[in-house]
Amino acid sequence: MTDQTDTPPRSLANIRVISVFSAFALVALLVYLMVIAEAILLPFVIAIFIVILLDSLAVRITRLSIAGRSLPAWAAMTLSILIFILAFVALGNLIRSNIAAVSAAVPEYEENIRALTDKGLALVGATELPSIRDLINQIDVGKTLGSTVSALASVTGNALTVLFYVVFILLEQVTFGRKVEALFTKTDDRARAREMIGRITKDIQTYIGLKTFVSAITGVLSYIVMALVGVDFAGFWAVLIFILNYIPYVGSLAGVAFPAVLTLVQFTSPIPFVITTVVLTSVQLVVGNAIEPRLMGRSLNLSPLVILLSLAVFGQIWGIVGMVLSMPFMVIAMIVCAGFQATRPIAVVLSATGNVDRKDDAA
Repeated sequence: MTDQTDTPPRSLANIRVISVFSAFALVALLVYLMVIAEAILLPFVIAIFIVILLDSLAVRITRLSIAGRSLPAWAAMTLSILIFILAFVALGNLIRSNIAAVSAAVPEYEENIRALTDKGLALVGATELPSIRDLINQIDVGKTLGSTVSALASVTGNALTVLFYVVFILLEQVTFGRKVEALFTKTDDRARAREMIGRITKDIQTYIGLKTFVSAITGVLSYIVMALVGVDFAGFWAVLIFILNYIPYVGSLAGVAFPAVLTLVQFTSPIPFVITTVVLTSVQLVVGNAIEPRLMGRSLNLSPLVILLSLAVFGQIWGIVGMVLSMPFMVIAMIVCAGFQATRPIAVVLSATGNVDRKDDAA
């Protein structure tokens, strides 16, 4: 009698243990594939990120009404694609113009760096360091130029690959619903699959859409501050701050550090450095601690420790792009794990509150 009553709980516990270990083995396999298949997976994941951004923008466009009428879905998607293309072209022009401006400003920066170095050496009583020009002359220009050209070619090739992936993913969206219907024959399984896909889509679109809006606010305010101070390449730094703001915690720090360091090179007085650092830090704190929580709330429900660990892991594997993509990855992982009873404990660990059945997602 004792064996019969104890057997079901033990079997259930064994199944859960096996499921948890299987989940960890699957995660290890995915990490391994991310490392060895980076050239294939990274453009595909970036394309998915872009498609989600386009979908989020299209959804918000359809919510707008003119004279009581709103755009159909296909027109909203077309408009969102045009907006994305215009933004991409503008970003390319901005980068190209800033490269030319940096080349023209290098002599002035060199003199300012030289002056700062001399002051620092005078304070510590050290001997003179070699000039920046002497250090540049020691660089193998041919090798450096070759590696730069190879990097640019790689970026161009990846951009074309991402573009092809985006096109085919958009085409695949048309038949994706019918494939889900055909994949699950049972009504309950089909309903659960629809619910899981809907929740993933809603959470990721909410995160990317609101994060883009918040990042745009941060970028615009930062541009105004840097333009008033007179920081060179204020538009470029504002775009960089906009991109880095997608990275939790670390991105805000880097977004302040880069333009602040430039002020030390650009100006001989420390006052612009102090103003830029203090005001940009204030902008990051106000937006990050006041505006963003009000808009996003706790809709993602991810543990801060999990966010930091995912930033470290994805950053080590895929660099800055991996850090940007880490949050959507973890949201998807938590939702999928919460959808199955065997992997539910993993979702609880990943969550911030332990409640993985919340119904108050941000709209």
